[in-house]
Amino acid sequence: MATKKNGKGKRKPLTNRTVTYEPAGPSGNAFWILGMTERALKECGHGDKVKEYQKDATSGDYKHLLAVTRRYVKLVRV
Repeated sequence: MATKKNGKGKRKPLTNRTVTYEPAGPSGNAFWILGMTERALKECGHGDKVKEYQKDATSGDYKHLLAVTRRYVKLVRV
């Protein structure tokens, strides 16, 4: 699993990177979210997690993609 627990038992993303998306705009596109998350993982030294992320994130619908992405980066809707 990509998430880590903080001291209060809550799960936080694997990285401290933030991916901002607008559902009605181009940044709400699933491929854009995938690409930005993959880039964030590589930039944070977690390039080894990209294939795991891709496989899990693309195994369901859009809501599933967002849920999986939140395990890897901070996902912010604007």
